[in-house]
Amino acid sequence: MNILKRGMVFVTFFGCCFAIALMAAALSTKYWLEAEAIQIRRIPPDNTPVIRPNSTGHVNFGLFKGRKSLNVGFGERVSLFEVVCDEGICMFSCAPTADLRRQHLEHVKEGTAEDFAKDNCKGVANMALMAQVPSAGALPLMTLSGRPQRHLEARAEGDPTTTDDPTTTESGNSSTTPHVPTSPEFMSYGLWVGTISCLSIGMVFAVIGALFAVINTATTPVEFITGVPGLYIWNSMAAFFNLICVILWAVQFHQHLTRNVLLYDADSGWTTEGMEVFGYSYWLVVVAIIVHIANIVIIFVGTYERKAKEEVRKPEEKSVNLMLY
Repeated sequence: MNILKRGMVFVTFFGCCFAIALMAAALSTKYWLEAEAIQIRRIPPDNTPVIRPNSTGHVNFGLFKGRKSLNVGFGERVSLFEVVCDEGICMFSCAPTADLRRQHLEHVKEGTAEDFAKDNCKGVANMALMAQVPSAGALPLMTLSGRPQRHLEARAEGDPTTTDDPTTTESGNSSTTPHVPTSPEFMSYGLWVGTISCLSIGMVFAVIGALFAVINTATTPVEFITGVPGLYIWNSMAAFFNLICVILWAVQFHQHLTRNVLLYDADSGWTTEGMEVFGYSYWLVVVAIIVHIANIVIIFVGTYERKAKEEVRKPEEKSVNLMLY
């Protein structure tokens, strides 16, 4: 290859390095999902829902860690979370160690998370309210939920009142003892692992693409897989696995993260429903896909050669005069 073509190939090295940086940032940051939080109160006698103007919050989740910040007008209260998984489900736990997080998940599945959270989740918002609501033990402090079951229990026997609003009581008026969902849903373990695995594999192919871009700049490999055709393969595979990663997280988002993710705080009127969006960490992977596609275009433009057309000669006419021997 001439100098221009080698220079074009070397440009893809920087493209792969940029894509690697994007994927590493996406993997390590905590903004795959973001949501604003508001607190809703119901005003009797009509039970009219009213948003408390001084009660605001923000939630963000990554692939491994998360953060919740709620402000009820007396200062910001922050809680940090980490993912814990078991038997095909995952949730964000506030417990400080891995063992305690696994215990937290077990307590959540068994419906006995209230005492565990009070003993092990220090600095948790609404801790006083947790002690007032015995039924809140059936829910984690912050469970990633997609389609939570909203079937509510009536405390009084024969009370027909049932509502989908977690801040409404059986009498239809505001109360400090609201109903809560009885069966919280969790993130899908398969989708979570698939997202991380595809992102990691895409990063590996990007590293290979960067390595062989340098090799093809310095030399002209003879083998198919290590030459220019290999550059197409490495960038295509990196883009493919990043695309699968993006699709898996989109499925996770729409199936398990499109409703109120503050289920444990829903008893006090907090909700994020309708305000969940993809965070910037997710879009970094989308940009990495575009970078690899741009690399493929650069390789094609830089190494494409038109084949010279061979002139077709007319067959020579045979001489009519033949010499006989």
